[in-house]
This record gives sequence, structure tokens and C-alpha cells, in this order.
Amino acid sequence: MPHQKKAFANLIDAGLVHDMFVSESFIGDKKFPMIKFVIEADSEQHVRELIGNLPFQFKELVEVTEIRDIGNKWLNTDVAFKNYAVELAWTEPENQFIVDEIISQDLQMVVDWSAQGVITSAYLKHQEIAQEKPNQKAMIRPIYSMAILAKNEEQARGVASQLNAVKLGFAEVMISELGFKLEL
Repeated sequence: MPHQKKAFANLIDAGLVHDMFVSESFIGDKKFPMIKFVIEADSEQHVRELIGNLPFQFKELVEVTEIRDIGNKWLNTDVAFKNYAVELAWTEPENQFIVDEIISQDLQMVVDWSAQGVITSAYLKHQEIAQEKPNQKAMIRPIYSMAILAKNEEQARGVASQLNAVKLGFAEVMISELGFKLEL
């Protein structure tokens, strides 16, 4: 375990790990910590290379269950409450101008939530949602990924449903429990 901590600490010290969350997991009646973290990398392969040399990963004592590109971090607040990952994925809207207005309002709401302590981190990634057509430019919209403080998944979904993109049916919401945010 000390070698694992040291190797992971090296990734943190190098500035590659941006956020880390811990929640409980059970195997039979045994309780184990489940760690989720945000790591800076160029690709999924790059992530696998960075964590592949960690002692537990190298010895196949842990399993990486998911690697996703969530974009670049743009907001951060450190508190010790349960966090839920909330991600919005755009459906293909019909009117670019309406969507641009919705994005403007929603991003302001996310900034306000950060100031109020409702979210602890926010990431942005651009997604192409409509191909270029003869009379229309390609539509590129941001995917919001946020760590929202909430008592449960239902409350996190309630916060996300306040976003205009969700209210108006232009975006779908995906929620997963992150656990407690750790100070890095």
C-alpha cells in the first residue's frame, strides 16, 4: 500500500490528477473504498499508460471500469460532502439561436451554483451535434460535466433539471455517484 500511495502522490504532485472522490463499495460483506478521479491526459490510451504503472494496476489488483473525456476544468470548490457527477449530452436541436441563448443562461447558472457551493467542480467539452448543411453551419455545443453536492441522486437530478437545456428537452442528463471529494 505505501508504494501505491507514493506512486499516486507522484501523479498528484505532477499536476495530472485534478479531482479525487471516494465512495463505499461492497464485495460480499466486506466494505472497500471505490476511488474515482479526474486525470489530465491526451487520450484514453494515455490515461492507461499513466495509471498502468501504479502498483495495484500493474499487479492487476484493481480494475479500471470506465475512462471518459470530460473536457477541461473551469470551476472548482473544495468541500467535504457527497458529490454526484452530472453530465449533459445535447440532442439535435432545430434552432441554433435558441440554443445559444440557452447555453448563455445555463453557464451563468453553473457559475452562480459554484459561488453558492452547490457544485464543487465543472468541466466543459465541445460536442458536434449537427453536421454542416448547405444553409447551416455545423452546430458545436458544450457538454457540461459537474460535481454537484446532494443528499442523493434524486436531489442531484433536481438541480440539473433547473438548467434550461434540460427543461426544454435539448439535453439529456446522466448522473452517477462520485462520493466524497478529497483535498489533493
